[in-house]
This record gives sequence, C-alpha cells and structure tokens, in this order.
Amino acid sequence: MNISDYKSESSRTFLNRTEGIDARTTDLLHCVIGLGTESGEMLDQFKRHIYYGKPLDVVNVKEELGDVMWYLMNLCRLMNLDLEEIMQMNIDKLKARYPDKFTAENALNRDTTAERIILEGNDAK
Repeated sequence: MNISDYKSESSRTFLNRTEGIDARTTDLLHCVIGLGTESGEMLDQFKRHIYYGKPLDVVNVKEELGDVMWYLMNLCRLMNLDLEEIMQMNIDKLKARYPDKFTAENALNRDTTAERIILEGNDAK
C-alpha cells in the first residue's frame, strides 16, 4: 500500500464532526485538549530532567500546573461540577481501594463495583 492509498482508505473511518457542533461542545473540547496539552508540556519537563539530565525547571512545572488548573476549573464550570466534591469523592474512592496504604495487591485487585458506588454518590455515609 502506498501513502496515497492509505490516505484514501483511512479517511473512510474518520468521523468528521464539523457539522452540528455547538459552542458549548467546542468549549468543552477546548478544555479537554488543553488539559492534555498542558500535561504533555509538564511531562516533557520531567522527561528532559530524568532522561537528558537537565535541571528540573520548577518554575515551569508550576506554570504548567497553573495552566492545568485553569483548564480544569473551566471544564468544571462548563459542566457545572463541584471540584471540592470531586476531590472528596476521589479520596473516598482511594480509601476504599487502599484501606491502610497503597499496596500493589490492592491496585491489581480492585473492587470496581464498590468504587463505582462511591463515584456515583450512592455510598451510605
């Protein structure tokens, strides 16, 4: 197969979503893409430090974390999600998964049903 044929064949399964996309969907996508982009920039900072021996630029890490927070907060705002509730839900899930502390055994043998109940807010507190 040559590149031209591949280009033609691969386009057959590409979902072009330019029609019918509203402003809210575009805004949500902006936030999700931004989270990935800023996380990737921070990941690159650590790659350069760990694999290339460059000093870790903590100022840049803080900048990227700030950018991640910006996208995260805007995603929460657009979806009407409470970040404090999400933070508590995450801790509750981790307590169920790791009752005492992290163990590889608990990481590999999760009770996903119990975790889902916590994530859905159906746990009896």
